[in-house]
Amino acid sequence: MRKKICITVTALALVLCFAIGGTLAWLMDKTDSVQNTFTAGDVDITLVETWNTDSNNNGENDSWSAQMIPGNTYAKDPKVTVVGSEDAVDCWLFVKVEEKGNAQDYLNYSFTFDDENSGWTQLSTSEADGTTTTVWYREVTASTADQSWYLLDGNEDYTNGFVSVDANEVTKSTVDEAAEAELVFTAYAVQKDNLTVEEAWAKFAN
Repeated sequence: MRKKICITVTALALVLCFAIGGTLAWLMDKTDSVQNTFTAGDVDITLVETWNTDSNNNGENDSWSAQMIPGNTYAKDPKVTVVGSEDAVDCWLFVKVEEKGNAQDYLNYSFTFDDENSGWTQLSTSEADGTTTTVWYREVTASTADQSWYLLDGNEDYTNGFVSVDANEVTKSTVDEAAEAELVFTAYAVQKDNLTVEEAWAKFAN
C-alpha cells in the first residue's frame, strides 16, 4: 500500500511541474508585414498613316488622300499600335473598317485581317448605303514593348500596304462617283479582364 501511494504522489508531482512550466513561456512567432497595394493599369493605342505629310506646316499630319487616276497605285499603310508600358494590361483590340462609296468597286486592295494566320478574328460585318463596315479584333497580352500591326497588305513595291485605282471600273464617266470611295479605319481598345469580347465591343458600339 505504501508503495502505491508513493507512485501516485510522484505522478501528481510531475503533472504539477508541467503545469507550472507552462505558465513561464509561450511558443510564439511573428511574420513580416505584407502590404496589399494596387497600381494603375493602362491601355494606350495609336493609329497612324505612315505616309501622311504635313503639307500646310501646322504640325499635324494631313489626312491621307490621292487622286483618282485609273491604274495608279499608292502607298497606304495604316498601322495600329498598342503602346507598351510598365502599367499595361491585357486588352481586347478592335479595328473597324469602313469601305465607303462602293470602294470595293473602284479600288484594289486587301486587308491583312484576311490572312488566317494574322491573329485577327472577324466580329461583325454589315452593309448599308454603299458602305461595308467590318469589325475585327484580337487579344493583346500586356507588354513593356510596343506591339504593332499593319492593316493593309503590301506588294513588291509597297511593303506595308497599298491601294490602286481599278483601270477597268474608273473611267471618265464614273470618275466622279469613284472619287467618293473611302477607306476609313478606327481603332479601339479595352481591358480584357472581366469582359468577353462581345461585352468589350458593346462599350463602344452603344
